[in-house]
Amino acid sequence: MLTLVLLVNSVILAASTVLFAYYIVINADVNNILRSGVEKLSTEYNRNQLKREMKKYSRIIPLKMTVADKIELYLIDKSNIKRYIPFANFYLLIMICILIFAIAFKLTFNVLLFVPSAVVVSLLFSLIPLFVLDIMGKYNSEIIRKRLAEFISVLNRWCAVKEDIFYAFEKSVDSGIGEPLKTFIRDMVIQVNRGIDPMEALDILWMKVDNIQFRDFIINIKQNIKHRGNIRRLLSNMEEQFYKIEEEYNRRKISTYVDRMLLYIIMFTVLFAGYFFLKSNPLVKEFYVSTVQGKLLLTLFTVLYSCGLYMIAGITRFEY
Repeated sequence: MLTLVLLVNSVILAASTVLFAYYIVINADVNNILRSGVEKLSTEYNRNQLKREMKKYSRIIPLKMTVADKIELYLIDKSNIKRYIPFANFYLLIMICILIFAIAFKLTFNVLLFVPSAVVVSLLFSLIPLFVLDIMGKYNSEIIRKRLAEFISVLNRWCAVKEDIFYAFEKSVDSGIGEPLKTFIRDMVIQVNRGIDPMEALDILWMKVDNIQFRDFIINIKQNIKHRGNIRRLLSNMEEQFYKIEEEYNRRKISTYVDRMLLYIIMFTVLFAGYFFLKSNPLVKEFYVSTVQGKLLLTLFTVLYSCGLYMIAGITRFEY
């Protein structure tokens, strides 16, 4: 009887996997994917050349940071969580993760009765704050991208008063540019006023936003400062360019924020689905909780699931 139940569950899981894979394939532009792969291989040398050229224009690439600094910048600052929790920092985040791990371990161990599996599952739940901050950061990046042309227009108007881009940055904070850009620009202006090199302040600003259009905007501003170009002409050209880019985004209905949020929701739904299978079928629960083979298989499944979640979390760049 137990063998029959396990066989039925295996068939259901296999069928679900095949259907899910089929759905992905029929909705994917296979020709475009293959073409993109060939182009990436044929332009690898050019990419390396561009990276070397970027070092002339920006200090983002050689900038070295500790793990704590990266978490502060790419998760806490990028998510703008300090707007709601002013005292948020790396150590508070670690404390919250440890607390969630302790609570999750107690609950999962009561269900799985096996320490390795409980540790892996609890570790995944303890990373929920990181995923939430990552989603908030992607949301902020999406909002800034949509408002970038409008923001450049505000800068252009202030440069008409005084042809100084940092004067325009400072004045734009009070010009209704909205969050989270208002906080990011205000912090950058404070950094420059307190003696930080303007180029480094612009680098930090770009890393907080982490958006390819905003990166192009920052690189153009830095080049203009370096070579003392016509800032008003540059802003006018960029304003027109980014309005066209935003129109194309809207036409194609591209949203990396929504895609990323759906991926996280689907992945964590799998955990609850697994819990439902264990609780709803006593025979399945007995196999995975009371036998050595079942415990080892459950641990293997949780490790593989963790690897999949890690790979999804590592998808931070989308190229168009």
